[in-house]
Amino acid sequence: MIREKRINDKFIKSFLDLIVIAVLSRSPTHGYEVIAIVHREFGILLSPGSLYPLIHSLEAREMIKSSLSGEGKIVYVVTPKGKQEFNRSLSLFKRAVNTILSFLSRGSKEVVPDV
Repeated sequence: MIREKRINDKFIKSFLDLIVIAVLSRSPTHGYEVIAIVHREFGILLSPGSLYPLIHSLEAREMIKSSLSGEGKIVYVVTPKGKQEFNRSLSLFKRAVNTILSFLSRGSKEVVPDV
């Protein structure tokens, strides 16, 4: 069970940029809400020290932009460039996962479901 958790955490953290963009695509969101959503959806509690460098990197790459909300909080939203890059990355991700599943299923008699 512990090994499964470590594998899950590693996998989720490897694709955290896609997850953050997916969260921000829903609506303008502040950083602590991103942390709460990732925790609720994936069971991983990100620290601000791991999330905010990623957010700043995405902002520097013009994938997201920040603005001040009416409550005085900084909120982040996905840019058109971010949406385009997200869709491209999601397509590549799906293709990679399908390739890996196909390879792994050839070594197993178990049926691996399509993604």
